[in-house]
Parts: sequence; C-alpha cells; structure tokens
Amino acid sequence: MASLHAERDLDDVVRHGCTVNGKGTGVNRPSHDASPAARPAGRAPARLHARLTDEPLSVDAAHGFCADPAAGAVVVFTGVVRQETDGRGVTALDYEAFAERAQAQLDALTAETALRWPALAVWMEHRTGTLAIGEASVVVAVSCGHRGEAFEACRWGIDTLKATVAIWKREHWSDGGVHWPGTD
Repeated sequence: MASLHAERDLDDVVRHGCTVNGKGTGVNRPSHDASPAARPAGRAPARLHARLTDEPLSVDAAHGFCADPAAGAVVVFTGVVRQETDGRGVTALDYEAFAERAQAQLDALTAETALRWPALAVWMEHRTGTLAIGEASVVVAVSCGHRGEAFEACRWGIDTLKATVAIWKREHWSDGGVHWPGTD
C-alpha cells in the first residue's frame, strides 16, 4: 500500500472495509504488510475515531473506545508539552492547523492504520490552540488481538501523523523568544 498522501480519497479507504464516522462496508482488507490477506470471517470492521479539537484530550476516552473483548492489547500513546527542547526552556506550545485538510488527513490516517494492521479500533485526536506544560497535545490508541501488532500500529500512527498531517507547532521559550520547529 502506498504511503498516506493528503489528496487520498477517503471513500476509497472506506470501500476497503473500515468504518469512518459510522460508515463502512465490512469487506476484506489487506493485513499490516499490505498483502491482500482477507479479514477473518465474522469480524466487524475496525471502529475509527479521528478529531482535531481545541478541547482537552482524554486518555480514558481513547482507551475506552479501543477496549474490546477480542483485544489482547490496547496501546495508548499520549504526546505532552514538555518544559524544554534542545536545551532551551519552553513555557507553552501553540498548535495551528489547516483544519479542513488536517481533519481529512486524520480520518484517512485512522483508516489506513486499520488497513495496515488487524486493528479492532483506532483513535487519533490532536489539539489546537495554546497548551501549557504537561497538557496532552495528541492521543493515538490502537487495539489489536496481539500486543506486537498494537504497538507497531500505534507507533506507525503517531509517526505518520507527525510527518503528514497539516498541524504546526510554535514553541514559546522561557527567554521570551518563539520558534516554529522545522523552519531553521
């Protein structure tokens, strides 16, 4: 399967057997190695949740959404604002997004994660606005039948989100300066 692109047609992803915002077909889908392996008979499409928000994020909500009697693992990653970066003190982060594009990219990314791994559920939320030290900026959660698959899917999900979704951060430094990472 090709890597995620911003212009990817979400309807194409839905046709391959995932549920996005309550819609989906439940047909066969590729395994995490993108081979054409069929989804086991009788297994429902993965539950998907993706949201760009200016509201606080809930790890409990992510875990609850992904919990499933068939899951041997629920892996939850939480990215939080830290007090230093590259040896400089940080007082806050601002997250800005091209909202329509970022939401579509999050929707497609949750679906692609479920296509690449035998996920039962995938959750991705990212904050926008000004966040204080210790606040959660992103939560990614995945449930699978086995821990290895859940860890791999969650790691791939957060790494791909950071690399591809139209969300940018500005660091507020303790000396009064500001910096947009990636603009050096």
